[in-house]
Amino acid sequence: MDLTIEGASIADEAAFHTLIREASGVEWYGGSLDALFDLLVAVVAPPIRLHIVNAAAARATIGARFDRIVTVILDAVAERGTDAIALRLES
Repeated sequence: MDLTIEGASIADEAAFHTLIREASGVEWYGGSLDALFDLLVAVVAPPIRLHIVNAAAARATIGARFDRIVTVILDAVAERGTDAIALRLES
């Protein structure tokens, strides 16, 4: 899975999860933080590359929930390894 997200276009957390669902092709993806972790760790085959452009804009819109999303992704990286999952944030 290779996904570049334009942070300035993210209206809310649900929009972020919709992009993840579409990129993964997993229709049953639940759109929660627990589901995001499970998807990244156990469902989608590596390599998984997530790139968030204008991350500061997404943080301004979504607020502290954006920090939780990033934390969940980093937890998945720690679980699966940097060869399997890569996260790149750009402000």
